[in-house]
Amino acid sequence: MNTGIINANPSTTAAAIEIMVALNKYVPKVQDRVVVLSVHGDCGSVERMIDAQRARAADLTALDRPQGLEPVPQEFHHCALMIQVEKALLGV
Repeated sequence: MNTGIINANPSTTAAAIEIMVALNKYVPKVQDRVVVLSVHGDCGSVERMIDAQRARAADLTALDRPQGLEPVPQEFHHCALMIQVEKALLGV
């Protein structure tokens, strides 16, 4: 019985592709259009999710590409990224 657990190491791009393709099957579709859902993760996970989407960008249809999943950094990681941006802008 499949309990929905994907046996893949999410710290690699190949596994991120596998996970996102598996999750994309559950994204709602309305008239062959994908409804976009947020997928939260830490900074590294978000980066790998974006890489996974780019790797699958050449697939034939939007239903084959993991376009229904929008990577979003979790609040703590988002704040950390904004602090890094502010430091870079201020030259600190």
